[in-house]
Amino acid sequence: MEKRTIGGFIAALRKANGMTQRELAERLNVSDKTVSRWERDDGAPDLAAIPVIAEIFGVTCDELLRGERKPPEGRGAEMEGETTPKGERERRRLFAASLSKYQMRSLIATGISTVGLIAAMIGNFGFLRAYIGFFIAVVFFLAGAICQAVFVGGAFFAVADESLDAEEVGRFKWSVIRLAEWSFGLTAVFFGASLPLVIVPNDAYVGLNAQYWLGYGAIGAAAAALLAAVVCYVLNASLMRKGICALNENEARTYSQNRKLKKKYTLRLAVVLAATLLFHVFGGEMLWSAYNLSASRGTVFNDYESFEAYMEQDIPYDGRSYYYGWSSAAVKGTAAPETAVQYYDANGNMISEEEALLRTLEDKNGNIVCTYIERNENVASIRYEPKDGTVLPITVITTGDYRAAAQLSSFIPSAYCLLYPVELAVALLAYFKKRAK
Repeated sequence: MEKRTIGGFIAALRKANGMTQRELAERLNVSDKTVSRWERDDGAPDLAAIPVIAEIFGVTCDELLRGERKPPEGRGAEMEGETTPKGERERRRLFAASLSKYQMRSLIATGISTVGLIAAMIGNFGFLRAYIGFFIAVVFFLAGAICQAVFVGGAFFAVADESLDAEEVGRFKWSVIRLAEWSFGLTAVFFGASLPLVIVPNDAYVGLNAQYWLGYGAIGAAAAALLAAVVCYVLNASLMRKGICALNENEARTYSQNRKLKKKYTLRLAVVLAATLLFHVFGGEMLWSAYNLSASRGTVFNDYESFEAYMEQDIPYDGRSYYYGWSSAAVKGTAAPETAVQYYDANGNMISEEEALLRTLEDKNGNIVCTYIERNENVASIRYEPKDGTVLPITVITTGDYRAAAQLSSFIPSAYCLLYPVELAVALLAYFKKRAK
């Protein structure tokens, strides 16, 4: 029989055996369209199907891969396991085709998980339902993970044949596992980023604030990525130990070096993340609270006269929130008419305004060192340290000072949250820069 491609050889063998495409397809448990594509060389059978097709037509795997029969005197050696150069090239091509097919399917599974993250955003920001967005996203995450697992099983089944070279099969499985780990890892990162939707308190009719989701989502994503890396580290060692995956000598040496490097950078990253977490949790109250930050924005008085004059100014409270800047004051033109204010002492006796607004400051010995009238309603707090005979300097914090400090304080936790993935990214860049190729 003349030399042909695999597809042409299958077509010739099928016709020589008086078999239709449908009959061959039924025996191989595929569709007749699949057989038609093979024969047109629009595709090739999976590696697992090669021995079955060879057995149906009474030829060897090498003859099928070569696209021609061998002379009778040359068939004995091939039957014992020898493979011709052309057969070996075809086999490598089929391994590459199987891996390419898995890559395309892996992209589909990853795309499903990506749709889950988008669904979470739509549920939270579009419909203002954080919980609904999260649970819809989880459905997509599970679907993506299940699809990925099925695709991995299909890729492994495609090379489940004892006639194939064990080392070559092991390298093929290793390539599949690495791709699967990236896909599963990305799904885990998406899940970690979505977790704040149900963990961080939020308004059931407003959803989770974008600032909080960005901050806490970054923490969840970094934690999920780190956990996925640890799981992959352990899983890879197990697969190698059990012989499921295999590497040649050079690849095994490179793998061993990179494995040690991964352990080194993982430990360093864990220390850095732990230190950042301590500053995040405890530094917020001790260093970055609105109370502490407002001190640097206050007005400092080094003499009592200027302090007393400032406090006696008739400045009304501006009525705006410390955090969001909205005004609670009445709209101009609609305010209720002012009424006279009456003041009373602790015993219920009526007193004057000056008596009611009179304030004093005392030194550490309890001696009054300053007396003033507190008419300035825009003052949020007064800070000073009682000393021997004085309390100077005095820092006055206005509502505007405190509002600016509170806004800054609210952004600092978000900055900390963004720091976690940045540290993770730096560790990854350092690893990829120094890893063995």
